[in-house]
Amino acid sequence: MQLRDGPARRDMLKLAVGAALFAAVQPVEASVFFDTEKYGDKELKVAAINKVKQQFRALYEKKPEMLPLMVRVAMTDCLTFDKSTGQGGGDGSIVKMADKYPDLKPALAEVVRIKDELQRQIEVSAADIIAFGGGVAIEATGGPRVIVQLGRTDGKKEQPPSGMAAWDQGDVIGALSRSGLGAKEAVLYAGMLGSMETAATAMTEAIKNKVECDASDPDCTSDEEGYYGLYSPVTIVSETKKEFGKNRGASAVNSNVGFDSARIAGLAGDAKFSNSYLVSLASGKAEDAVGKALLANKETKELVMEYGKKGNNRKFQKDAEQAFVALVELGRSNTSR
Repeated sequence: MQLRDGPARRDMLKLAVGAALFAAVQPVEASVFFDTEKYGDKELKVAAINKVKQQFRALYEKKPEMLPLMVRVAMTDCLTFDKSTGQGGGDGSIVKMADKYPDLKPALAEVVRIKDELQRQIEVSAADIIAFGGGVAIEATGGPRVIVQLGRTDGKKEQPPSGMAAWDQGDVIGALSRSGLGAKEAVLYAGMLGSMETAATAMTEAIKNKVECDASDPDCTSDEEGYYGLYSPVTIVSETKKEFGKNRGASAVNSNVGFDSARIAGLAGDAKFSNSYLVSLASGKAEDAVGKALLANKETKELVMEYGKKGNNRKFQKDAEQAFVALVELGRSNTSR
């Protein structure tokens, strides 16, 4: 049926043009769905957060090599987000694609284990576990407290390819630009991963050289209890200033993120979460593809020189925490499926 010229035809044309313009200006639909009421009231949410965090603290204390791997898992999962389409993001779908990421398989297996372990008490998504895994890694190596929002719903389909493939080849800007991130985040994530690698190495060495404490000492507890254990070589000072394991070497640790994280960070000694990787880069020492790429790009090099100043560690820590939170919120939508 053909409309004649007149009001009816003009109205139809207006509707068609209006619909096209409306579609053009609509924001793309994000694909990481958050249900902020998923875990119940505030008290239940705090309990859920504590359960997830304690799982990771226990893991990192026994397997510090998981620290950088868990941060990489979070980056790989979240950098599937494509800002132009709204598709992708940290919805935990990486767990179903473990075969595509052989280097991350050990960490992904721990995500599955933790999910199964917690399933007996609470129903927690793999996406939330991954996001908290990276956040706790920062805290447990002496970094700032990371506030991660609970409520992610696990994705049901495979996500787009992750930008981490480009990252590992040295294309640090390309790895992040598709997700709407830039040079600043590239430098902060590189500093974060570099610091994690250093801390993990130091912690592994400390555990290897642990010395059994006197079992008659009331502060000497079982290694299985998940605290500093029979063998911890560090002196810990809690937030209440009470000393634990004093005579076991290394330096005392104060932390604003709780005694558990302080105790674990003590294993890293002087290699705790810091801008040390960027300090090294700023001095011209670039031995890996990412470091070389950061120094080859004018914008990222300027940021490396800024964050790589020895007096800028606090600024680095603060900005790295914010950058990590931005990472795990990529593709966020507060609507339900």
